[in-house]
Amino acid sequence: MQITNSYILAAGCVFLVLTAVFFIGHAGRRLAERNASDIRIVWYFFSLSLTSTLLIAWWASSVGAIDVTGSFHGTAGSVLHRLLDVMLDLETDLKVLFGLAALVIAPQLLGYLLSSPFGCSTAPILVGPTFRFVFWSVVKFFVVAAGIFLVIAWYGWAHGWNGLDGRKAAGLTLTGLLMLVLAFALLYLYRDLDKAATPEGVRDIVRLRQHAIRFASWASRHTRRPVEVAIPD
Repeated sequence: MQITNSYILAAGCVFLVLTAVFFIGHAGRRLAERNASDIRIVWYFFSLSLTSTLLIAWWASSVGAIDVTGSFHGTAGSVLHRLLDVMLDLETDLKVLFGLAALVIAPQLLGYLLSSPFGCSTAPILVGPTFRFVFWSVVKFFVVAAGIFLVIAWYGWAHGWNGLDGRKAAGLTLTGLLMLVLAFALLYLYRDLDKAATPEGVRDIVRLRQHAIRFASWASRHTRRPVEVAIPD
């Protein structure tokens, strides 16, 4: 019975890995058609995460900051443990990112709405760059976390950290692959949302844009530069 369960678990893991690889390959090919730089950026940060995590793990093991069971020791080990917690703390990172975004965008939007009845609103600035900063920060988090999980899974399994057997290593590997899938899914939705839109959705977006243009014209009616009329001598 235990052998049967092991085979089922192994088959499930293989299926999940193949599914993840297929999705990453499909999304990557679609993105490469028009946004090849996205692929280069993602794989660069993934490679950087893999390499740096592997080098840090090797160094920490050689100086005793991490022992043979994977436990942290000394000042260096404490720093590494804290750094690992920070790098994998998605909740805190999202709070900081959305807090910064709200600090930049919310006052501008509120000021725009409060100024619109007086007709002196101006378009908010830095909205697009702020959104791109938050978006890419989230993508980079998933990519970097994927590299960290994969190194912990296989380096730790090879060195027997904390009883890290094949099953636990497989679980960490799947977690790393899931992080990569999430990163590519975000990029795919961000870059190819226009292709996935239905005709009805496109019409709704056009109508919404027309209403937004009319409102912006009304809100900034007193901020337009008056037309200069030349008076003949």
